[in-house]
Amino acid sequence: MYLNYQAQRGSALVIAVFVIVVMLALALSMARLLSSSSETVVYEVQGNRSLFAAQSALELALTELFPLNSSTTGCGAVSAGHTFTDAGLQGCSATVSCRAYTATAPAAVPLYQLSSTANCVAGGFLTRRTVQIEVKQ
Repeated sequence: MYLNYQAQRGSALVIAVFVIVVMLALALSMARLLSSSSETVVYEVQGNRSLFAAQSALELALTELFPLNSSTTGCGAVSAGHTFTDAGLQGCSATVSCRAYTATAPAAVPLYQLSSTANCVAGGFLTRRTVQIEVKQ
């Protein structure tokens, strides 16, 4: 049994190049998947931060709208903007709007609709969340 080595010359090189190309494609797809996954985590964390900033601004607005040991002051007492400097909400700001109206049924009760929109910026990522509540006097 005689093997013709001259006819097989270069076939290992073709197989090696094919394997290298396949491995490179796998490595690039894994790198892209990892990058996409880390971006998703960053947006999720930033989204939570902006949600907490919007909720915090609403809570601050509620304390201004309904102060302790005093009667309701109305929408004029609600601060329009808040900038947070705490470590957890650093880089976040929120704007609050207030609208007063009266319910029609079953009783004419004064109602307030508060809306808070928060923006958080960190590392080039911007997230925005809006939260609304309605409270009665």
